[in-house]
Amino acid sequence: MTQAGAEKAGAEKTAGDKAKVPAPALKTFTFPDGHISFAYPANWSIRTNPGPTLPGGPADCVEAVLSDHRGKDVAFIVSGSYGDGASGPVDRTVFDSAPVPGLAAFGEPTFGFFRDSYIDVNDHFYMDVRPAAELGSGSVSSGNGQVVLPNGAAIFRVYIDSPGFPSPEAARAWVATPEYAQLKALLLSVTYN
Repeated sequence: MTQAGAEKAGAEKTAGDKAKVPAPALKTFTFPDGHISFAYPANWSIRTNPGPTLPGGPADCVEAVLSDHRGKDVAFIVSGSYGDGASGPVDRTVFDSAPVPGLAAFGEPTFGFFRDSYIDVNDHFYMDVRPAAELGSGSVSSGNGQVVLPNGAAIFRVYIDSPGFPSPEAARAWVATPEYAQLKALLLSVTYN
């Protein structure tokens, strides 16, 4: 076989291999108020719970908990919350970040995967959507991980068991996995109407 023929056969094999791996089927979930929606793998499930409310605050807070194909809870999204939280100093390492296109009209909500080191406790790893200003590396304020939208505060977060990863290198390696890609795609798909 000539080199050109080998290259053509290799290209056809690569194209054929890619064609054999179908993109995962997706479903779309929209919160009852019609504002926040997102795409998720069709073989996952969602259950909703009423979220916390305050007198005089938003009354339609809903939490959606996503479970993967094994039934393991992997993420939660809260819509219409009154917003709360606290922040403090952390040493943050950001492994990955990207703007969330469907939320661009509301400042700079940004997807992030990062590690926070606290002075006196174990490191904690987070994957969520938050204001871009809260995603700097170095000695920063932890922020509260909420995005303010017209219907109230929203939280978009993946469950990561504590401590999460044995090292920053293990966290960086997770970025290359299919599980990571699915969770990142979920958070990047969020839109507000």
